[in-house]
Amino acid sequence: MSTLLRLVLLFLAIFFQKTNATDQTVALCADQRGMIRCKNGLKIKIVSANYGRTDDQVCPCGKTDTLTCRSKSSEIRVRWNCNGYATCHLHATSKHFGNPCANISKYLEISYRCVRNIDNDIQDKPIIAFNAYISKHLTLHRNTPVNVVYDKVFFNYGNAYNPHSGIFTAPSAGLYIFTWTSLVNPKSIFDAEILINAKRKGLGNCNNEGSPGFGNCANTVPLVLKAGDKKKSSISFQYRQENISCIPIGLFYHVTLNWHILRRPSLASG
Repeated sequence: MSTLLRLVLLFLAIFFQKTNATDQTVALCADQRGMIRCKNGLKIKIVSANYGRTDDQVCPCGKTDTLTCRSKSSEIRVRWNCNGYATCHLHATSKHFGNPCANISKYLEISYRCVRNIDNDIQDKPIIAFNAYISKHLTLHRNTPVNVVYDKVFFNYGNAYNPHSGIFTAPSAGLYIFTWTSLVNPKSIFDAEILINAKRKGLGNCNNEGSPGFGNCANTVPLVLKAGDKKKSSISFQYRQENISCIPIGLFYHVTLNWHILRRPSLASG
């Protein structure tokens, strides 16, 4: 092999290595739309993302005197939207990421790299999923909130759900999807709440009061949770309403840290 050919091959090897591993950073000012892209069959892997303000030189228009402004959900949402794709459309707006600092000019800053196989980074993370149901008929009383425990499980991968207490504890940060279904007696009302630390995050309002037959109701709620103890990351279910008599026929819950399994909503509106 000639010296010239060896030099060319060495240059190509170094070039492709940098293309595959070098982080790229982009910023979208408030309400701006844009996209990130990887070419040559590579996929996006988000390194970091923040909607807020940590630098007064980026998107300098407006009020910029706060440099510790961070949206708690922005990195998780951007990872969910972009990881594993060749192209990802984004919209820097408080509608997607919340408003972490009122009256401050915000921007979305993203660092990412292009990789050949993003699955290599997440294949060893465990899947957390459970399918639980209530094994008995429930008769609840007017305007009396009750914590109801789904006491039987079909499966409970990762053991994050406790069928004795009815509490789910997030083992790691991520976007979790909860779905629950209830069968309600004729002429009854049955409200099912999903709670995080005693605060309502979702409501399944099953009003079957005007029907002579059974009513079947379901609701799905996506929740961004943090890893930690039960006080910070616990999920429970509560039922409240008047003259309730019902047969909950099951709660299905599924979560995974493999971002490719669940359908990801777009962050680009309009």
